[in-house]
Amino acid sequence: MEIESLEILDYISNISPLNALSEDLLDQCVKAMEITFIAKNRQVLDGVQSSDYLYLIRSGAVEITDKNNNLIGKPAEGEWFGQHSLLNSLFQQQEKTSQSQSKNENESNERVVTLENCLFYLIPKNTFQMLLQFSDSFRHYFIRTKPVRIRAAIDHLQHAENTTLIASRASELIHGTPLFIEQTVTIAEAAQLMTTHTVTAMLVNDNDKLVGIVTDRAFCTKVVAENRHASQPISTIMTKNPITITEDTQGSAALLLMARHNIRHLPVTRGDSVVGMLTATDIIRKQSSNAIYLINEIHRAKNTEELVSLSAQLPETLVSLVDSSLTAEDIGQTISSIGRAITKRLLTLAENELGEAPISYCWVCAGSMARGDQTAHSDQDTALILANDYKEASHQDYFRALAKKVSDGLNACGYVYCPGDVMATNTKWCQPLSTWKAYFNNWIENPEPKALMHACIFFDLRFIRGEKHLLSDLRSYVLQKTQNNDLFLRLMAENALHYQPPLGFFRNFVLEKGGEHGKALNMKKKGVVPIIDLARVYALNVGVDNISTRIRLQQAHKKGVLSREGMRDLQDAYEFVSSVRLQHQAKQIKQGRQADNYLLLDDISSLERRHLKDAFEVVSTLQKVMHNNFQM
Repeated sequence: MEIESLEILDYISNISPLNALSEDLLDQCVKAMEITFIAKNRQVLDGVQSSDYLYLIRSGAVEITDKNNNLIGKPAEGEWFGQHSLLNSLFQQQEKTSQSQSKNENESNERVVTLENCLFYLIPKNTFQMLLQFSDSFRHYFIRTKPVRIRAAIDHLQHAENTTLIASRASELIHGTPLFIEQTVTIAEAAQLMTTHTVTAMLVNDNDKLVGIVTDRAFCTKVVAENRHASQPISTIMTKNPITITEDTQGSAALLLMARHNIRHLPVTRGDSVVGMLTATDIIRKQSSNAIYLINEIHRAKNTEELVSLSAQLPETLVSLVDSSLTAEDIGQTISSIGRAITKRLLTLAENELGEAPISYCWVCAGSMARGDQTAHSDQDTALILANDYKEASHQDYFRALAKKVSDGLNACGYVYCPGDVMATNTKWCQPLSTWKAYFNNWIENPEPKALMHACIFFDLRFIRGEKHLLSDLRSYVLQKTQNNDLFLRLMAENALHYQPPLGFFRNFVLEKGGEHGKALNMKKKGVVPIIDLARVYALNVGVDNISTRIRLQQAHKKGVLSREGMRDLQDAYEFVSSVRLQHQAKQIKQGRQADNYLLLDDISSLERRHLKDAFEVVSTLQKVMHNNFQM
């Protein structure tokens, strides 16, 4: 594969939904993809002709408006546009059965203009159609109509093993209060109310009795299409006597009802009163695939307040993923992706407010969010790598402001300020590349046990936004320094043995002593952390670039420093301990409690206790192997 194609592959492998494609489909996508540059203030799509491409913004930003010049959005790097035009064209091709089509049947109705100099990756129409056909994740990501998404949710419900939606009731799925209007309200007044309250439907009353429902679709199909005057009463376009459900209706039954009648809104009743409105979005949110929906909504958020609201759905998402019987690795990667998406969006919003950065920078996250093993909300671990042309007097104020806005936003979203101050707001961790290299050089060439213990987190860094080459440069420098550096690796191994699995001499559990969590197992520090630390030392020893614990163990085996049996045993132990930890947190969330890492033995079965002991024993054995290998 050519260098240019490899660069494209490296970039799109981290972009949803391409990151969920099979290797074969991803390879076909890269081969078909085209690259184009369009200067600032140039038209990309005119809103009349259909697009022949799906656009991925590699750099820059665009503005999308409708045929009435109303702003639809301003997507930036890593975001898509053009899918609506492509889908319109594809659907019309499928549904065209007569010659009575409108002359403007290929209108995209979305005009796109560049706000900056832009570099685009283009997926041709035929490739887009192929990916829709062969990739469920790609199709679910780009499908535009709620009925189709509902159909996909039904298919998922029928084939999945989980019963999350079956067990849910309408009262648990609805959120917010429905908007009521009287049937004498004019169409113009109703439209204004709908815009002000940002809702997609309103319930129509006649003397406190529900007589109809009006949705956003009605303004297109009945007002515009039938050329009605906006001064007419809303009763002329409402759907009379709408279908309703009771608050104890199963979520699955509501979903089937929507699909059967091709509707997206169901008023929810308690006795004679309407207590809420269930939407297709509410139901889709409950599915295990809601992480895709959530990440997509995060990328569209217009402000921090919207991100806070979306982040509040993370515990529910965690429960949904656990109930779907996914692997702990898949769950950790998904939850971490949500946190990274929030961080990236906060950076975009901050840049929109502060303006373009004066010099190149690379924002990175560290720890569990970087490795992809995050569970519930945690503290934030972030840093800024600045270009070497950084001048404190000229540039410091901008990056201080950027870091503060993002850090405050993360805290508001539930990723609390780091107790150890490992954040980009700390001047020490907001430095040019040369200073970062000096940090690592000192940690590696002049290692001190205590300093290394605190610095371990910086050996697990992941790119979030900015110039990725700054992190790549730093990582190459670090791995070159760490390989076969005996003193450094010996001290890192010593740190890796700081946390021992909670297993005593006679295979009895060693529980936490005293305090709030006395008589509990610490499933983080004494469960997963020992395995994470082992994998990190092996990776630094042989120059493994990847920071995923599972892949680090695989690479350590390939490089000959870890046996096949040791690799498999550690991977299995990591998966099982992580799964028990996740099950514990999901149970706490369902009970309305704050998720933590402290597991009471009474909360697990005797079989799970046995398997936990086996897993801890594996880790303990491999820790002893590391102890001997590094001559500690």
